[in-house]
Amino acid sequence: MPVSVLIVRAALLARLAGPAPTPVAPYPFAVGETLSYDAKLGYFPIGSATASVGRAREQGADAFVFAFAGAGGPPGVRVQYELTSWTRSTRFASLRFHRKMVQGNSVEEQRYQIVPDSSRYRLEGGGQDWMAPRDALDELAFMYYLRTAPLESGRSYTISRYFRSGYNPIQVRVVGRESVTLYDNSSVPCFVLEVTTRGTTMRVRLTDDARRLPVQVEVPMTFGTVSLDLIGVSTAPGSSRSPTG
Repeated sequence: MPVSVLIVRAALLARLAGPAPTPVAPYPFAVGETLSYDAKLGYFPIGSATASVGRAREQGADAFVFAFAGAGGPPGVRVQYELTSWTRSTRFASLRFHRKMVQGNSVEEQRYQIVPDSSRYRLEGGGQDWMAPRDALDELAFMYYLRTAPLESGRSYTISRYFRSGYNPIQVRVVGRESVTLYDNSSVPCFVLEVTTRGTTMRVRLTDDARRLPVQVEVPMTFGTVSLDLIGVSTAPGSSRSPTG
């Protein structure tokens, strides 16, 4: 199940369109955080996924390493999906991005180098550089960017930072707030976001607290709407949320 198409298609209906919100530090996530999800098609379980945060040096800068891995699908459609994003921590911008999907004997894999200082990116193995927006974001980094953004209920934001410019602008609308029951039976208020690009809209629920956890992501697929529901959160002892380097 290409559960991570969820970010590639990110966007949202823009009304009262405002400027892109500016990330704030310290970040709501930390190195060592791992989020676990169940994937469902309606009421039927069809797979699982995890999202984690690491750290590395990339292009001479301190970088978060965001990793997403999912597997599953409806009967007869078995898919494994992996995304890895190297994102500069002190200036939230993508530096490198890998995407891999395995379906049966078919393997699709793309590796991108992104240079935010020169607003360019290149597909590894290709012979051409392409223009990218300033401080470009890949699809996985974009989800973490949403966690950092100061959002207001009823506001819409136009964000033109996806590294492949043809998918811009991404529209993010904060539909409202609602209470959501988490995996531990606690109830928390959540922002409900609609994210739209190229006519495709997904819905994201982020906790309206210091963690900004993505507790549910609803992604329209060719076979129906897949829901990723948070079932667990783990963090490394002594992990730091502040950017460094």
